[in-house]
Amino acid sequence: YNAHSIGVCYEGGLDTNGRASDTRTDFQKHSLRVLVMLLLRDYPGSRVVGHRDLSPDLNHNGEIEPEEWIKECPCFHASTILQDPPPQNPAYL
Repeated sequence: YNAHSIGVCYEGGLDTNGRASDTRTDFQKHSLRVLVMLLLRDYPGSRVVGHRDLSPDLNHNGEIEPEEWIKECPCFHASTILQDPPPQNPAYL
C-alpha cells in the first residue's frame, strides 16, 4: 500500500493509561477533515482507510473486524472522517 498511498499522521491516539483511544481535539478533527476533502478532490475515487483497515481478513468474510486488527490506529473509523460535524466553536481557528 505504501507505494500507492498518501500517509497522514496526527499526534495522539492513546489515553492517559496508554490504551488506544480516539483523543483527537476539535482542531485535529477539523484539520483532518479539510485535508482529506482536499486530497479527495485531487485524487477522486480514492479510499480513506486507517492502518487497522489494512490488516488481513483472517476469516475471509470481506470485513476487517477488531479481532483481526494488527494495529488499532488511527483509533477511529477513518472512513467516517468526512462525517465529523464541523466544530461548534471555531474560535480556536
